[in-house]
Amino acid sequence: METTDITIKKDGKWYFKNAEMFRRNIVNVLATHLERKEDGIYIIRLGQDTSEIHVEDVPFLAQGIVENEDGSLVLVFHDLQELPLENEVRLYLKGDVPYITFRWEADTRLSRGVYWKLSDLFEFRGDEIYIIPPQVKVRN
Repeated sequence: METTDITIKKDGKWYFKNAEMFRRNIVNVLATHLERKEDGIYIIRLGQDTSEIHVEDVPFLAQGIVENEDGSLVLVFHDLQELPLENEVRLYLKGDVPYITFRWEADTRLSRGVYWKLSDLFEFRGDEIYIIPPQVKVRN
């Protein structure tokens, strides 16, 4: 099996060999072409080329949050992808680490700051926790 030179570390940062990939626009291109095979292996597919990558925890890290003038919220990822919070989102806790779903179940880790900013929006349903964005609360 061929090993990869790209790793997404637990902190959400991307590395090529042992060097951090600091050009976010390049990381964004790679992240938007990320796929997950049925066996859980992550690959980057660019055209006909595929390359397996190593993911220490999950492939995405929500590290920022933007509140728009209309009150809607958008999560901003380390790789510059964005997730508008338009519907309720289930929060998963693995130990004390919070995750949400972006493309695959529980594939996005929330930074501590994002977690605490969203904590006012938590709704507890038995053992499950949901993030209810402001515009969803208004609709209900």
